[in-house]
Order: sequence, then C-alpha cells, then structure tokens
Amino acid sequence: MAGGWALLGLLALACQHGPDASAKPPRPKWMPPEGTCPRGAQLQMERLGLKTGDRIPVIVDSIQDHPGPARYNYSFVIALPQGAGEAKLPGARIGGRLYVTKHRVFGRYDRIFTPESGATSVPFCGVLLDSRWDRDGEGLIAYPSPLKGFSVVQDNTGIILVVDQYP
Repeated sequence: MAGGWALLGLLALACQHGPDASAKPPRPKWMPPEGTCPRGAQLQMERLGLKTGDRIPVIVDSIQDHPGPARYNYSFVIALPQGAGEAKLPGARIGGRLYVTKHRVFGRYDRIFTPESGATSVPFCGVLLDSRWDRDGEGLIAYPSPLKGFSVVQDNTGIILVVDQYP
C-alpha cells in the first residue's frame, strides 16, 4: 500500500509542476529581437494626438519615394506619412530601422521629426505593417533580391501601427 501512496504523491507532484501554460512559444529566429519603446514615447505620442492602435499610412523609405517595387536592406529609414497620416501629422517624418529577412521586411520606428522640432526628434513607438496583407502583423511581405542582404517588396507603401511595446 505504501507504494500506491508514493505513486499517487508523484502524480500529484507532476500535476503541480507540469509545463507552464502561460509560457510563450520560442521566438522565430527570423524575427527582430524583442525591444522596448524609447523612454518618453507614450507622453510624446499623446502630445501629438496619437494613441496605441492608430495606423499611419506611409511611404516606407523617403529615398524610395516612387511608384512600384522597392528594395530594402537592414538600415535606418525616414518614413513619409501619406493621406490620413499626413493630415494627422502635417510635415512630420518618422524615423526607424528596417530589419530584412528573405521573406519579410520589418520596421521599428522610434522617433518623429516634426516641423516644430527642426532637426531634433521626439520619441515614438511604431511597427511596420503591410497595407495589403495584415494578417499577422509581421512586416511587409518580401521576396529575395539578387543583391545580397536586400529584399524586394511589391510597392513602397506600408502602415505604421502605433504600439506601446515592440513585438
């Protein structure tokens, strides 16, 4: 009978210390590293009238402000708000970094240059979404480029989603 109690005790212990249901699945290696928003971003975005969940249509990289496909690599970019984004942030430019994989282009935007700020910027927190395919929020759908380190996207537009933490 003592063996039965020991087995029952082991089963109870296993139930209490099983896998943690709240543990996140491992992060895919092709995604950019986790990150935190710049200090003061929430306050500055609030001052600009932006809130978490707002979507700002943009030209992803001001250097490639032309219709048609664009070629991106891992680099710092300045996004140009378009349409409703330009109306909400007149004259503003949004700075951030692109992370490129063979099949996605991710963007993390961390500063806004406003006409009032001149050459300085204020903290911001946003991520790049594909305006045509926003099922998973994992950047722009891209295709490998013949140039090493680059990816090609269908066109140069996207959406910057205002967030309170980078995914």
